[in-house]
Amino acid sequence: MRRALGSIVITAGLFIPACNAQAFLDDLNFRSSQLEGIHLVGVSVYSGYSSTAYPQTGFALNNTQGAQGLGPDESYGASVSLGWERNHGKSALAVMYTGTYGGMVHYSGVNAFSQSASVIASRMLTPKLTFSVSASGQDATLAQFLYQPSMLSTISAVPATFDDLAAAVAGGQFTNAQVASMLTGAPIMPTPARSLLMGNRVLSYTAQASLAYALSSRLQIHVGSFAAAGQTSLGGQNGLTPGDVAPASYVMPRSIGADGGIGLSYSLSPRTEVGANVDENRTVNRFQAAYISTANAFFGRKMGSHWFLRAQGGATDSQMTQQTYGAPRTRQMVGGGSLGFQTLSNTLVATYDRSASDTFGIAVGTITTLNGAWHWRRVGSRWSIFTSVAQDQMRDTGFTSITGWQASAGVTSNLNSHATMTAQYVYLNSVGTYLGAPSNLAIHSVRLSMGWAPQGVQR
Repeated sequence: MRRALGSIVITAGLFIPACNAQAFLDDLNFRSSQLEGIHLVGVSVYSGYSSTAYPQTGFALNNTQGAQGLGPDESYGASVSLGWERNHGKSALAVMYTGTYGGMVHYSGVNAFSQSASVIASRMLTPKLTFSVSASGQDATLAQFLYQPSMLSTISAVPATFDDLAAAVAGGQFTNAQVASMLTGAPIMPTPARSLLMGNRVLSYTAQASLAYALSSRLQIHVGSFAAAGQTSLGGQNGLTPGDVAPASYVMPRSIGADGGIGLSYSLSPRTEVGANVDENRTVNRFQAAYISTANAFFGRKMGSHWFLRAQGGATDSQMTQQTYGAPRTRQMVGGGSLGFQTLSNTLVATYDRSASDTFGIAVGTITTLNGAWHWRRVGSRWSIFTSVAQDQMRDTGFTSITGWQASAGVTSNLNSHATMTAQYVYLNSVGTYLGAPSNLAIHSVRLSMGWAPQGVQR
């Protein structure tokens, strides 16, 4: 709960992969709706171009130079999203499923089906006690991960009050359980740097739960847990055409991360909050197994009616129970912060985090992430602009050192009350070494999407 215990159900690990604009809009429409029961959220089709048809096959254990990607190609695909919701005053429950088929014009061997699902629920048990739980999973090609909607991008676009935006990004109390469930949830990997360690297809799944009790109008206690795992999944993408790179033995066939802890927060004023958290993390991957103990303190402040910030800092101690190669840093300072700005037309959010372990258990060492997202839409306009950027590093692990960054920008037009058109550009760059072997990954991609939402487009 290193990143989560500062609030009731604050998002655990705010990753920002560049998002598929149409999948992003489906997610946004779903989270913003109050439609009971099962329903079709949206359907979309897309076409685009990528500088590499097959992003990579990961660091191969039997190939010290790493695997190479395929050449450029045109892409196409279609997706459908289904949702089920139930909202009854103090309770909120939402389930969403998205299936996507993507293909390449020339490298048809990498055509594949990707799918994801998420469940978010919250319940106000008493006026002082709130319980929240969420889970998500995805089985997808790495190419599709390039266009996975991020939690921070969704948060910046969901129509929410300033207080709820601050609660979702910087910690705090939500106005009601439904807004809390709409703005939070368990994250899906990967991030730019970590993508080098995975294969052409990745299976990831996460779950988190938290319980918050208001000891008084100002003092709250939070207890929570978080678990996540990822693994290489070769299903559905083995039939490569002659000359293509065949799947190999991947560096990270599976990794697991679990976290639990407790925290206290105290409101010095309606705009200022302080607190402290302690938690224990368990990380297991191919080369490492460790227990990581963390203690930190935080300060949050809403500065006027448009700005908010949060800063935290502390220390970690890592007890290694297994280390196959090298020696990671076991004691270090950790911390981070978040900043947000909101007006009637603009929402800008940014986060920074330095920790001793990856949320998905990929590595123990020094893990840093820097993320930002911006969304603009003028009131009454059918046009909106969005952009996001992420930079992350994995160092001092003993077996790998990776740096990656990713950027995305796009524009969306509401053609009518049900249809949208989006143009988007994505760039990813990751470089690093694994057991001394260098590898790199660089992708440029553009995509044009058309989407239709039967219940109407979120405005």
